[in-house]
Amino acid sequence: MPSTPAAPKTETDRLRNKLRKLEARAAGEDYLRPEHISYVAKIGELRAFFLTQDRVSYNWFHNRAHPKALHEPVLTRALLDSLTRDSVFLDIGANLGYFTVIAALRARAVVAIEPQEGLIGRIHANVAANHLDNVTLIHAAAGAAPGFARIPKFGTPRSKIGESENHVLMIRLDDYFTGDWQPTHIKIDTEGFEHHVLLGAEKLLATQPRLYVEYHKGMEQFGFSGTEMWDLLKDHGYHITAARHRARDTEHTEVLRDELHQYEGQMMFCHPRDNRGQDA
Repeated sequence: MPSTPAAPKTETDRLRNKLRKLEARAAGEDYLRPEHISYVAKIGELRAFFLTQDRVSYNWFHNRAHPKALHEPVLTRALLDSLTRDSVFLDIGANLGYFTVIAALRARAVVAIEPQEGLIGRIHANVAANHLDNVTLIHAAAGAAPGFARIPKFGTPRSKIGESENHVLMIRLDDYFTGDWQPTHIKIDTEGFEHHVLLGAEKLLATQPRLYVEYHKGMEQFGFSGTEMWDLLKDHGYHITAARHRARDTEHTEVLRDELHQYEGQMMFCHPRDNRGQDA
């Protein structure tokens, strides 16, 4: 039986083949040179190690600042200054596990929640590299109600919830973190989904943990504005200040409702009513 002639290659096929060759070449690059092996965060006498042999980790740790600079120094130091051996830290949107590892150097327990499957192994590797036994890693998303979210197995900061066919378990923080797991500190960086996370944690907010919440203007695509998040935090008695991610100083500015638009992409430091300014 004669074989069917192969269909002529389209421009799309040619582009795909070219992309595969580029990806194969990138995968074969030498990431074992000393400067590619790890990033070391040095904070006083503490040292935290992060593996950076893969392209994603290398670009995240090394290309965002001077190689010897501390990554996100204001929040890093604020965490270490406020955490104690009695603290429980929740890292919502753990990414590569930077703040998970930093917090675990001081806290009694750390829970890292990350929805992207492609990052889970990298977090495990960084936790193991620091010989930590007080970290629990959960592959899930956090939101206002339990269920499932469509999140890519591996994405970028521009990836949007709901645009993937990959389904990830979504949990509500109030359903899990009580008693011995009552958090004292919570960091939320979920690329615009922060308000939904907070709505699922209103019982926790009533206990006044310290909050570190990144403000993404793009949160409106998920149905809420930044001012609505500001109102929610104020209703729970929080005093809100902001500090730039990579600032070398520790200057904090009070975030007023009408001026919230000025703080897009910055970390909101939310102080309980009895601890105003202690992170500043």
